[in-house]
Amino acid sequence: MDQYKELVIGQVVRSIKGRDKGRFQLVLDLLDESHVLVVDGKRRKLENPKKKKIKHLQKTNTILAIGKDINDCRIRKMLKAFENKEEVH
Repeated sequence: MDQYKELVIGQVVRSIKGRDKGRFQLVLDLLDESHVLVVDGKRRKLENPKKKKIKHLQKTNTILAIGKDINDCRIRKMLKAFENKEEVH
């Protein structure tokens, strides 16, 4: 899938299907050509990432640096900026 090749770990994506529709999430891992693991730091924490189909995600051009010191609080703060941008438009 072409879209799989475009996604990278740390990329901010927006869910377009499912219960989390419209929410911004962070790609934690690439599983295969059609699935990734995403977290948002609130409903989906690092201990329990969500397995999501790539076709149900809309990618953004933002890639956040995630390292060993990443935690749920930092993820929430980073993604909050995207939600605030969305409310302005």
